[in-house]
Amino acid sequence: MKTGSQLTAAVVLSSFMELEQHEIGASAGTSALGPPDSAAQQLASERSSEGIGSGAAAGAAAQLAGVAGLAPLPRLAAELRNGVRAALGLRVGLDRLQATPSSLALLALLDVVANLVVSFLLVGRGGYFSYSAVPSFFFHLPLFLFFGLLAAKILSRRSLIPGIASLLVALSIPIEFCHALLEWLAQLRQFDWLEDYLSAPHYYRFFWWWAAAALLFLLRLEPAAGWRRLRLPLIFLLLVLPPLWFYSRGDLWVSAAENSESGELHLTEEVLSAQDRLLTGELAALLPGKPGTTDLYFLGFAGDATQDVFLKELTAARKLFSERFGSSGRSILLVNNPQTAATLPFATAGNLERALKGLGQVMNRAEDVLFLYISSHGSREHELEVNNRPLELKGLTPEQLQRMLRNSGITWKVVVVSACFSGGFIEPLQDDTSLIITAADATHESFGCGYGEEFTWFGHAFLGDALRHSFSFTDAFERARDTIRQWEEERGETPSNPQIWGGKSIWPKLKSLENELVQREAKVKSR
Repeated sequence: MKTGSQLTAAVVLSSFMELEQHEIGASAGTSALGPPDSAAQQLASERSSEGIGSGAAAGAAAQLAGVAGLAPLPRLAAELRNGVRAALGLRVGLDRLQATPSSLALLALLDVVANLVVSFLLVGRGGYFSYSAVPSFFFHLPLFLFFGLLAAKILSRRSLIPGIASLLVALSIPIEFCHALLEWLAQLRQFDWLEDYLSAPHYYRFFWWWAAAALLFLLRLEPAAGWRRLRLPLIFLLLVLPPLWFYSRGDLWVSAAENSESGELHLTEEVLSAQDRLLTGELAALLPGKPGTTDLYFLGFAGDATQDVFLKELTAARKLFSERFGSSGRSILLVNNPQTAATLPFATAGNLERALKGLGQVMNRAEDVLFLYISSHGSREHELEVNNRPLELKGLTPEQLQRMLRNSGITWKVVVVSACFSGGFIEPLQDDTSLIITAADATHESFGCGYGEEFTWFGHAFLGDALRHSFSFTDAFERARDTIRQWEEERGETPSNPQIWGGKSIWPKLKSLENELVQREAKVKSR
């Protein structure tokens, strides 16, 4: 026995083949061997049955005959004009719905090619072809054809099967192009705010626009008066819109940024077993602070697993602080990256809280200083990206970090947040015993978190350069800020405006630490 979906497909296919037969017959001319009920004759008969004069019916038939005789490209252009008219809210009458099965197939192919070309132009050569997205570009066709079949039955117009399906596809193309244009504008700094309005969780971009234009078209299509005019819109609302609302369509050319630079994280038994003990082992190995000495403890947090630059930056930071600032044996790295899944603890909010509490128990709270360096992507909502798929992790907010630091009991701390919009962390973290440094202010992006990079721009200027020449965090910040400003001017970027803030009690403490570090370096050089 056939299932319901098989029967539906069979009915649509049967009607489709019948229409193709009529198309072939129409293109063969008016020979004696042609079908007796050509498409032009059918439209004339339909118009006459509706009480339309014979002259108007003949005119409509002549118009249809002209359309039926069009070559594929002019016919495709006619379908696209219908789509533009519908997208603008203009009437598309029955006499314009003269699509054939072959023109519908050509239109569907154009839809695929247009998406590939536009997505390639937006993403660039650094992307790749998404084979998994190909089936989604044909999901809608059976749905549209079945709806066209129902409309054809209701209106007794067999030509509406491909006609309505073609119109619904053609309607989406100018709307998708408008969305692509705005996506391109959003890549420019002065229009980056547009990104907040360009999410596309449904089958079509600007789904509300497509749906409203389609409903208006269907409302005008029904010749009957009263409630019967609502038949097609209601069927469309119940049959077509729900699947397209819940089923999203991806692009055919996608950015490599959607995948991890180091590949996929595999949660093997080895990884799970290692993660169970890694942070515990790191905390147990911490050296205690020496009485009478200001020791520096380093804690690094690389939040995003999709790009190696955060792992590389934090690894370099740990090495720098161990060799130059004396934090060897007093440092912990929390990292999200497939490369280090079995060797370093994951960078999660829970692990960060555990690490801070553990450090607070080992440090001499009256003397020692914590240097916390966080590197990840940031958002306009001032939430740091914490990403390590397939794990489902929550982002890190300023309020969460403030609570963790407070509960750790650590007195003296330097907190560096290297991320876009990281200036939003300054106010919530402010207290008398803290120095806070951010790679950008609260409303601007920072730069350099690209594939293949060793540092972000801020990390390069602050860690890779400035702190190698100074033990003063404030002097190093000022040098890094000047360097970044120069890079931004050279590349025409909008200034990121790195920020610094310090509590009234932290300044003498950091000056004391700086003096101790200078003295230690002098002793080492004198040996």
